[in-house]
Amino acid sequence: MRVLDLSALGPGPFCSMLLADFGADVVTVERPGVPLRFDPAANLSRGKRSAAIDLRAPRGAEVIARLADHADVLLESNRPGIMERRGLGPDVVCGRNPRLIYARLTGWGQDGPYSDRAGHDINYTAVAGTLGTIGSEKPVTPLAYVGDLAGGSLVTALGIMMALFERTRTGKGQVIDGAIVDGAALLAAIHLAELNSGLWSGRGKHLLSGGAPFYGVYECQDGRFFAVGAIEPKFYAQFLSALGIEDIALAAQLDPTGWGQLQERIAEAFRSKARSHWSAVFADIDGCGAPVLELDELADDPHLRARNTILASDDGTVTVAPAPRLSRTPARLRPAPASRGADTSAVLGEAGFTADEIRELQADGTITTTA
Repeated sequence: MRVLDLSALGPGPFCSMLLADFGADVVTVERPGVPLRFDPAANLSRGKRSAAIDLRAPRGAEVIARLADHADVLLESNRPGIMERRGLGPDVVCGRNPRLIYARLTGWGQDGPYSDRAGHDINYTAVAGTLGTIGSEKPVTPLAYVGDLAGGSLVTALGIMMALFERTRTGKGQVIDGAIVDGAALLAAIHLAELNSGLWSGRGKHLLSGGAPFYGVYECQDGRFFAVGAIEPKFYAQFLSALGIEDIALAAQLDPTGWGQLQERIAEAFRSKARSHWSAVFADIDGCGAPVLELDELADDPHLRARNTILASDDGTVTVAPAPRLSRTPARLRPAPASRGADTSAVLGEAGFTADEIRELQADGTITTTA
């Protein structure tokens, strides 16, 4: 499966990386003369090839259209209308290649009153309702996890796979409107169900948002943090026992009137010992406790190390293994392109460009190649 990735920073490259991990031939289109969106050693470039093509050059659109003739998926992340103005909209490109899956990964989507607005993850999650559910008194921004990567990259990758599966039955491609705001809102489905049922208690008060003393994060003696999620009574009992709190009635677990006092007791207990102590204590019980690891600690965690979830290189850099894990056709890590444009000639040649055409395109600045 060949993916032509025309997307910009963040959600698009992460989406195409997911496909590359499982064997897709992802060709990332880089603009000549502009630094790589990601260093070749960076995680999001792994398994991809790089073609340096200037879409703004007079012949740029022609080159992309011909490449799309031989692609299974085209991924782009421009504002609505830009690809159409370049002559590369789905009507044109899919008209030439009816089997093409044309994936459009944007913040606001292809229509609606916000579709032409600029924005970033925090804006999309704000409107989607997910940002407003996270935090206590004030909403807390969860980096770009909820919007760009989960609501955008993962949901669009799922759409691509569903469209490819449908194509095996009909032989036809289709257009995917992958709006981050839609995907982020989708992640709130369970909490909207709670709202409909009258069970939504609000930000900071919800059982899973830190309002309950047995589901949250506590600071330890060494300034590090420990996470607890002892919801079920049998786990809650072991959790309290591990902390040495024996005078709290287990039956009062779900009584919010006592949560304030209980939270102070739990916080006091965690502050009495270092995080390493609590990690050892909870390792042998079902108290649903785990250390909050920093990024530079991941490679040393015994579980992540045993599963090879985090891969450390000899030079000290770390990367994360592909997921999920397939029993018969597992993903595999492949190297990133050596440099911008390293694969331009090969990619164009595979699409039927002659050696003379490639030289002409290089001479007029439409493409560059380092190979």
